[in-house]
Amino acid sequence: MSVQAYHILHLLGIIMLFMGYGGLLANAMNSGSSKKVRILGSATSGIGLLLMLVAGFGLIARLYGNEFQTWMWIKFGIWVILGGLIILIKRKPSFAIPLWFLTLLLGLISILAVYLRPFA
Repeated sequence: MSVQAYHILHLLGIIMLFMGYGGLLANAMNSGSSKKVRILGSATSGIGLLLMLVAGFGLIARLYGNEFQTWMWIKFGIWVILGGLIILIKRKPSFAIPLWFLTLLLGLISILAVYLRPFA
């Protein structure tokens, strides 16, 4: 697959993850009243996480010959944290507002890791 295709899939995964978590967090702030929103948000964010992982590793293989750099480990760590966040969203709906901002902060750190490439 081409590098551009991996980029597009990676970005699509990011959009899906944040869209799904936005829906789940908004639903949690609204007392978790909609089962349809929970199902759609969970499915969207899960598929997004999978796309991010597969396309991210595809990009690493294509662009870096499977050699990991520090910023990639930072992004992978953020991916793991984001993957586990769904548990908190579902089990602790009272944390919805702080989790909203934590999700945004993790997205920002991930962007900074890509563009600033710290520890390189």
